[in-house]
Amino acid sequence: MKSEFRKRCLEERRKLSEEYRKTAGEEIFKRLVSSDIYNAADKIFIYISMKYEVPTEKIIERALLDGKTVAVPVTGENREMFFVRYDKDRQLAKTKLGVYEPICTRDEELPCDDGTLLAVPGVAFDVQGHRMGYGGGYYDTYIERYGVKNTAALAFDVQVKDSIPFEKHDRIMKDIITEKRLIGGMGCEQTY
Repeated sequence: MKSEFRKRCLEERRKLSEEYRKTAGEEIFKRLVSSDIYNAADKIFIYISMKYEVPTEKIIERALLDGKTVAVPVTGENREMFFVRYDKDRQLAKTKLGVYEPICTRDEELPCDDGTLLAVPGVAFDVQGHRMGYGGGYYDTYIERYGVKNTAALAFDVQVKDSIPFEKHDRIMKDIITEKRLIGGMGCEQTY
């Protein structure tokens, strides 16, 4: 059931036109950088977006201009993920999953703390803050292991459903930001 739901949601997102993704991405960018959650953070841990995801390049550039520490994820074996500092000169390599990651070693890991905002990708979300990822468990494991408090899912509004299938180990997002709304997660259905 979960895998079929994931496939349907990925297909819905894939069907969004490039023009729509670009325009919606701009709105998500504006919503994020004008939000209290962004402005309160001194570190932004953020993924490098793939083709159909909410674009993150402009968010990364803005965070660097704003003097925030920007870090991007590096994945390993057994759902292991850590974040390393990112700047425009950072060398990236494409992984077998098609994701761009920094060429680095584990000793470059930046710690997550209360001043960190973790931007989280995903396939689908619901108004209660539940998230369905791509099935690897990297973000759920990272959030649990490091006790990450400030999570913001970046999603197109079509990815947000009234409810989605979820399991006990799936971490709830604190906020979900789309081109149409900013939803407070963690069990709060209020849109603000």
